[in-house]
Amino acid sequence: MLSELISHSADLQRLLQEGFELEIVEEGFLLIHNVPYVTPEKVVKRGTLVSNLYHSGGQTIKPQSHVAFFMGQCPSTAAGVKLHFVIGDAKTVISPDHTIDFTLSAKADYADHYHKMQSYLKLLGHQADELVPGLTAATYKVYEPVETDSVFEYADTNSTKAMIHPITGKLKGQRLAIIGLGGTGSYLLDMLAKTPVSEIHTFDGDTFFQHNAFRAPGAAPKVKLQERLKKTDYFKQVYAHMHKGIVSHPYEMDEAHLAELDGMTGVFLSMDPSPFKKVIIDYLVASGIPVFHTGIGLQEVDGAIRGQVKVTTIDQAHHDHVASKVSFAEPADNLYDQNIQIAELNALNAILAVIRWKKMLGFYKDHDSEYFSNYVLYTNEIHNSELPF
Repeated sequence: MLSELISHSADLQRLLQEGFELEIVEEGFLLIHNVPYVTPEKVVKRGTLVSNLYHSGGQTIKPQSHVAFFMGQCPSTAAGVKLHFVIGDAKTVISPDHTIDFTLSAKADYADHYHKMQSYLKLLGHQADELVPGLTAATYKVYEPVETDSVFEYADTNSTKAMIHPITGKLKGQRLAIIGLGGTGSYLLDMLAKTPVSEIHTFDGDTFFQHNAFRAPGAAPKVKLQERLKKTDYFKQVYAHMHKGIVSHPYEMDEAHLAELDGMTGVFLSMDPSPFKKVIIDYLVASGIPVFHTGIGLQEVDGAIRGQVKVTTIDQAHHDHVASKVSFAEPADNLYDQNIQIAELNALNAILAVIRWKKMLGFYKDHDSEYFSNYVLYTNEIHNSELPF
């Protein structure tokens, strides 16, 4: 993927051809090593110039920010005074092996990455040249791109653009399951597919019909509705464009398939009320696998919709609240049960569950570590319950 990016990007090729020592980190940052600069002690040393690498569709695009970064001591004038375009000194980790030391801001409308990096190289190099004439960052060191084994079909430039790539990295290596790929389950997949988890296993035996399209993310093509695909197969086709690790299980979770949950690091349970739901939860609790149970209860009252959206977190240490918070009984009269599902409430249910999961992994700061949350539609309030219940 990195070789393809370079071969299709004239600005990166030009930097290489002119002998600059390039490195691309996590496909989100462009580095030039061995850049001459002056330290506050008026000593010429070599550091690393860094920029966000902006690209889309396999080739670079125009830089969306004039800001660059530097790895080394504070870039200074030949007289040892901090350069005027050094605007910050907060250290920022951009990969396990790379930490930015300073932020640079030389405002200009940079046409491409070659223009941007050359401009900063000249600003830094001019000061070094006053003390040691003739130094250059063009070392002509042979560039060998390191291909990353990404779970994505294309790079997560959103995390690198926002400089939160190390935080996003906390989600790597997770093996997740979604049991029930209806309204809430499909939104769960939509959000989880945008994270660097290793695998997302989906379990559902139902077919993707027209009514499902109106409570699922995206817009299903009519031709796909005519194919009568299983939900898990349909959504795998959709999200395989982004994430490589989606595994379709086009059948209901039952006793015969419980062992397929072994080794998961988290399970999102978004199936309809059923006595077997307790069997699944008991199995996961005994296996030490956290469960994120989602539930929506909506009713028509006086010509409008009222109801609640609930998320229950269950793990091996905290599961005594399950009986009071999770419904296992099927509706008393399935024939007349409306089972109202509304896209925005399905999405909200999934969002609350994903946020709770990310909190447990340290992606978000967590104040209360709530194990139950209940959004009340009528009053627009979220009530959290912490342990003990």
